Amino acid sequence: MKDIIKFFTEKDQFARHTGIELLEISEGYARAKLEIQKQHLNGVGIAHGGALFTLADLAFAAASNSDGQVSVAINANVSFLKALSTGTLYAEAKEVSKNRKIASYDVLIMDQDNDIIATFQGMVYRKQELISEYR
Repeated sequence: MKDIIKFFTEKDQFARHTGIELLEISEGYARAKLEIQKQHLNGVGIAHGGALFTLADLAFAAASNSDGQVSVAINANVSFLKALSTGTLYAEAKEVSKNRKIASYDVLIMDQDNDIIATFQGMVYRKQELISEYR
């Protein structure tokens, strides 16, 4: 699993640029964190939906690739439940279903008080390639 964390930490330039940190990964599971900064706010001063989506998407990507098989998103959807302007956000992705070609994940985005800020559902296509081929 350390190899998968290293892969996402080094290879996912966008997530790194946004300040997202991958905290934990195990098979079918991942947890990531984002400290809200002024660059994460939208025009009305609340955390931008794109920042929340990106946080959830990284946790989703890490969980879906945790077994070392390359998995790429084919569908994702997010629902925003609560707005906030400061604090720390966490995304926790859990595998719901997996077969040879398709897998599904639920992601909760929570604040530091464990209040649910948004929910995210994603589905991946599981390719034949391995993450190790991209190092």
